Amino acid sequence: MPKKSNAAPVTHSDIMTRRTRDRILLPVSVALLLVIIALFTALAGMVYTPLGAGALALIPLSLAVYELRRLIAASREIIRELASIAEKNEEVINTFSHKIREPLNNLVLLGNMLGETTTSPKQQELLETFVASTGSMVEVVNELTMETAGNVTFERRGEIRFRLGPIIKDTIGLMKLNRRHEQSLIIYDDRGEGETEYTGDPIILKQILIDLLSAAISSTAGKVTLRILAREAGEREGMQKVEFTLSSNNPVVFIGEGRQPSPLSARLIRDAGGTWQETGAGMESYLVFFINMRRAGKIERPAAASTLVRGMPKDTNKKELKDLSILLVEDNPINQRITQLMLEPLVRRFEVARNGKEALDMFGTSRYDLILMDVQMPVMNGLLAAEKIRGLEMSTQIHVPIIAITANAMLGDREQCLAVGMDDYISKPIEPEVLIEKITALI
Repeated sequence: MPKKSNAAPVTHSDIMTRRTRDRILLPVSVALLLVIIALFTALAGMVYTPLGAGALALIPLSLAVYELRRLIAASREIIRELASIAEKNEEVINTFSHKIREPLNNLVLLGNMLGETTTSPKQQELLETFVASTGSMVEVVNELTMETAGNVTFERRGEIRFRLGPIIKDTIGLMKLNRRHEQSLIIYDDRGEGETEYTGDPIILKQILIDLLSAAISSTAGKVTLRILAREAGEREGMQKVEFTLSSNNPVVFIGEGRQPSPLSARLIRDAGGTWQETGAGMESYLVFFINMRRAGKIERPAAASTLVRGMPKDTNKKELKDLSILLVEDNPINQRITQLMLEPLVRRFEVARNGKEALDMFGTSRYDLILMDVQMPVMNGLLAAEKIRGLEMSTQIHVPIIAITANAMLGDREQCLAVGMDDYISKPIEPEVLIEKITALI
C-alpha cells in the first residue's frame, strides 16, 4: 500500500501572498480593464457603455480597498505579536543570564581565592582545569549576551541623560564579551567630546555601533584595528549634529552599498535622521555617519535621583583601601560570604544588608565610605534603594559612592543603574582586580 505523503506546511508569507493576489491584485486588474474599456468606448463615441464600465469598475476597486485596509490591520497585528514575542524572548534570556551569572560569579571568585593559597602540584592542576572550565562557561554566557545586545528593540525609553564617552566605552566593553572579537582591537579616540552631555536614547547609539563594529570584524579574516572618533558638526532646529567616524587598518565592510535587506545600523541611522558615507583608501576603510542628538541643559534644581550626584560635595581627602567602611547590599547568603572573604581582609569595616530596606535603615544610622549594591532583591530592589539614598543625601549634602553589582549584563542595564544615581556598574562574574580598581577610583 503506497504511503501517503505529508502535505507541505503552508507558511504565513504564502497565505499573505495568495490573499494579496486573489483579493487585491485581481480586483484591481478587473477595475483597470473596465476603465480601459470605458476609455476606448468613450473615444468611439458611445455614451452609455463608458458610464456602465466606469460604474462597474468602482465595485472591484472598492473591494480591493477594503481588503487592503484589512491586510494593513492584520500586518500591524502581526508586527505587535512579533514585538511581544521578541520582548518575551529577551526577558527569558535576561532571566537566564541573571540566574547563571550568580553561581558563575561565585565559581570565578572562589577560583581566584584558591589560586592564592598554597597547593600541591596535583591540586594546582585540578584548580587550573576548574578555572579554565569556568572561563569557558563565562564565554558562552557572554556570547549569548552579545547576540541579544545586537537585536534591536523599538521600545521608547524616554529621555535619558548621558555622556557620549562612557556610552562608547561601554559599547566597546560589550564587544569584548564575544570571544570571536578577541583578535580585534577597538580604540575610542576621545578628544574631549566624550564629556559632553546629551538627552535621548543612548541604547540606539549602542545598537548602531555594535552592528557596525560586528559587521566590520566579521567581514575580514585575522586581526583588525578599529578606531572610533566622535565630534559635533553643527546645530540645526535645536538638535546637535554629532558626526562619528569609524576607521579600520584593513579593508572591511561596515554597511555595504545597496545591501538588501538594509543592515540594522543603516535603518537606525535613518530613523535618527542621519546619513552615512562609506569609503576606502588603500588598505584602510572609513565610515562616516551622523545622528541628531539634543544637548542636555544645565541643571538648576535637581528633581531626579540621577541628577543628585552632580554638585554634591565629596570627601576631598583621598582614602586608602584599608581605611574604608563598605556596605554590601546582597540577598544571597553565598554571595555575601564570598564577597566578604574577598574584601573583608582589605578594608577597615565590612557590613552586609540583605535588601534595599535594610540598607536604608543602616545608611541612616551608620557612616559608610562606599556601597556595593545588588540590583534584584526582595522587599526593595537596588534601583529603588539607590534612588532613596540619593534623596536622603540631599539633606546631608554628603555623597557616598554606590557601585551596582549585578548579574544583569544586557544592553541598557548600565544606563538603568546610572539613571537612578549609582556611580558605577560591574556585572557578574566579577574580576576582583576590576572591582578593586572601581572602588579605588571612587574613594
